[in-house]
Amino acid sequence: MSKTKTIAGIVLAGGNSRRFGEDKALYKETPSAPTWVELTVSKMTPLVGHLFIVTNERLFPAIDRLFDAEQVTVLADQPPFTDKGPLGGIYTVMSSAKFDHYLISPTDTPNITTEIFAELINARNAYAATNTASHYLTACIPYCEPEIKAMLTKENLRIRGLFQSIHAKKQVFPEENLFQNRNYQ
Repeated sequence: MSKTKTIAGIVLAGGNSRRFGEDKALYKETPSAPTWVELTVSKMTPLVGHLFIVTNERLFPAIDRLFDAEQVTVLADQPPFTDKGPLGGIYTVMSSAKFDHYLISPTDTPNITTEIFAELINARNAYAATNTASHYLTACIPYCEPEIKAMLTKENLRIRGLFQSIHAKKQVFPEENLFQNRNYQ
């Protein structure tokens, strides 16, 4: 697996974690373990030219302190699209840095692997799926900032709608547990 300068990584780390009970991005399985955001970054870093973490204003200072600014750029959602979920976060990154493709992952799927990310990069314009579910937030998509801005302007916040408009394809993986979104401790 080699890095490519034409692909950026986006880690979505701005959720409020209401059901989880604490901030998932900063959660550690054990006191000596990395935070979930650090874990996700470590799995993407070998594959991308640069990595972005997008979060909310409240989490920004704590997440920003975790990373070297040269290797990872931490961004907070930007007006007028703050608190607009994953699409708002993806828009924040695409409007500040243009790459050919973006590898996207939420921070709350700690079982995800570098190999899954590599397969999505090879597929290009694809999102992850298993036999039982589509995992729209784990994807590799082309630059599509104008499409996202149009959707956000209309308050259409469904990432599935974006994937339909850019003709993203489903990339099926055999193991459901690798995509488990952890909403409870």
